[in-house]
Amino acid sequence: MTTEYRHLGSAGVRVSSLCLGTMMFGGPTEEAESIRIIHRALDEGINFLDTANVYNGGASETVVGKALKGRRESVVLATKVRGNTGDGPNDRGTSAYHIMMAVENSLRRLDTDHIDLYLLHRHEPETPIEESLEALDRLVQQGKVRYIGCSNFDGWQLCQALWTSDRRNLARFVAVQPLYNIVNRDIEMELLPCCGEYGVGVMAYSPLARGVLSGKYGTGEQFPEGSRAARADRRILETEVRAESFEVATRLKPIADRHGRTMTQFALNWVISNALVTAAIIGPRTMAQLEDNLGAVGWSIDDDALDEIDQLVPPGEHTGKGFPDPSRPFTGRPRRPS
Repeated sequence: MTTEYRHLGSAGVRVSSLCLGTMMFGGPTEEAESIRIIHRALDEGINFLDTANVYNGGASETVVGKALKGRRESVVLATKVRGNTGDGPNDRGTSAYHIMMAVENSLRRLDTDHIDLYLLHRHEPETPIEESLEALDRLVQQGKVRYIGCSNFDGWQLCQALWTSDRRNLARFVAVQPLYNIVNRDIEMELLPCCGEYGVGVMAYSPLARGVLSGKYGTGEQFPEGSRAARADRRILETEVRAESFEVATRLKPIADRHGRTMTQFALNWVISNALVTAAIIGPRTMAQLEDNLGAVGWSIDDDALDEIDQLVPPGEHTGKGFPDPSRPFTGRPRRPS
């Protein structure tokens, strides 16, 4: 692996172009194997880890904390807040009340005195963005959080937050974490241009479309044992099990073969070849998956292949939606120089 480090948007911190996502850890991947995977990733130069307080009921954060003992200062550690953490009326959301409580629990599970990047997991209409940002700013002032960001925000929601921070002289989002992959390109139309304009780093999650772009699924075929679909994972069944996406994956195989890469490596490289993307979040369940993911960097996709992909899934669109309105200008995918 040839590790590449990039600035997280306009922030000074530099992170690896592959971010190790830990959603599987402490759940489908048991603790000891999770720790081995984390250590292997760190040994290969990955310095960016992403978790959330709701992953596996908090077990993911606990496993990450154990894995980082003695290595914490070499890692840019991100976690998130918003989801349900209990049965109480305030055990969720982005209110100041919940944020200030949740951060202490995350710090305890992660066994650290600070979080490098603290993200709102989703936009919450019920809570004014001013309240959330003021709470996050307080955490930055206290030294418990170094940078703040958001996940699953639309372009207008990100702009609203940035403008609020500017008006009130509060810490501003330096990163956003959206869904982005070859078969889901919607963010290219508005969110990515917004990030480019305002210097916000992009951590793309589900770069493999929850496994569809690994080539493991096919129309009418039984789901492979141990896969997310076989485990009846709601996210993949509701959002990614589309015949059109399976067809794209099939047609990607010869393009990846032409580059001498696995489909997984090719799909990951496509994401990080976008000049507006800082990192792709990989989510290996096994060591073998991590080893394959590590081959996604240190090489470039040729221009002909990028054009072929644009024909399979037009810029700014997703499979099953059809071609974009030609009156809508596309500005969201500048190619990273090879």
